[in-house]
Amino acid sequence: MTIPEIKRLLDKYKRNEISEEEYLLLMQEVADDVHTSAIKADIMEALYGKVPGTGLGEYASSAMLTGIFEAGAADAHRLRVVRRRRLVYGSLAAAVVAGMIATGVYISLPGKQAAPVAAIHQKPLLPGSDKAMLTLADGSVIPLDSAQNGALAQQGNTQITNRNGALSYNAAGQTGEVMYNTVTTPHGGQYQLTLADGSRVWLNAASSIRFPTSFTGRERVVEITGEVYFEVAQQAEMPFRVKANDVQVNVLGTSFNIMAYSDEQAIKTTLVDGAVQLKHGNSTSVLKPGLQATLSAKDDHFVIAAADMEQTLAWKEGKFRFRNTNIRTIMRQLSRWYDIEVSYQGDVSDIDLTGVISRREEAGKLLKALEATQRVQFEVNGNDVTVRPWKQQ
Repeated sequence: MTIPEIKRLLDKYKRNEISEEEYLLLMQEVADDVHTSAIKADIMEALYGKVPGTGLGEYASSAMLTGIFEAGAADAHRLRVVRRRRLVYGSLAAAVVAGMIATGVYISLPGKQAAPVAAIHQKPLLPGSDKAMLTLADGSVIPLDSAQNGALAQQGNTQITNRNGALSYNAAGQTGEVMYNTVTTPHGGQYQLTLADGSRVWLNAASSIRFPTSFTGRERVVEITGEVYFEVAQQAEMPFRVKANDVQVNVLGTSFNIMAYSDEQAIKTTLVDGAVQLKHGNSTSVLKPGLQATLSAKDDHFVIAAADMEQTLAWKEGKFRFRNTNIRTIMRQLSRWYDIEVSYQGDVSDIDLTGVISRREEAGKLLKALEATQRVQFEVNGNDVTVRPWKQQ
């Protein structure tokens, strides 16, 4: 595309009149990074013209973060047209900025010196992978990863197989002895398994599930820690129950996510479809699809509200998704996935950010994008990350 053609599409972009085909063409030019110098000034001038003051306002910071994340995590043909004019234009600006960050080019904001983003000139902080530990009924432990394929062990009448990062339990008839196994993911690990009844389970990092190798009796009971997503096989005559700390989830056949990390302030259960009943002490609640039940340590009852499904299930889809999320919450997620130690200097209680990025990216790229909001700074020393509020340069 010629520079006049790019300018024409930029004008249509700002007026929110651009078609999806034209938008993808424009984003391809941004991704190719050929005309960055030609369009940078126009984008930045328009962005700052919409935001009072000399730097990025909160709205523009949010847009920039989202744009940087999406530019880094998705190909141009997967980007969608955003219909809110200011957010759309800020996202395009951010995509250009992201390209310049990746090539080592820093932008001098009005009235400020160019500020470097989080620099990691050492061993990269790699993302997590498919790995876990399987503890058998006799206490023996088998390490799991996506490279192992084939039969692993026999537990009573149940054969355990592993294939491409997923564990399967295949029961051949009933067994007299109830045997329990546990799958545990470390920091920087995730795993999938299929229980003997056909129910499918996804474990996020630093999580576990304890379960019988075959289900007998009147109910199916499993215990979890951390964050787990379930697709429960329907067996009306044998209800499925999940225990997480002091919360019990009763299920017939459904899909839901439960987050019960010990370092989080609440246990959250989010229903995708079907129906579940929640119990805690004398409190009982029934969830409908699209709702989330929250039980915090200070409450003795569940708080039911509409769920942000995209944000809740992002981890299962291989993404981080933040929507006005406090930096401490963000860093807890990063610490589990990248196996890093996080500390803080200064007050970060008012730093809330929005964005999405692939969990396959190195931590350094994500930290750079977070710093580009000019809300937060990082110091990285090996696996130790120190978080500070942004200081004007």
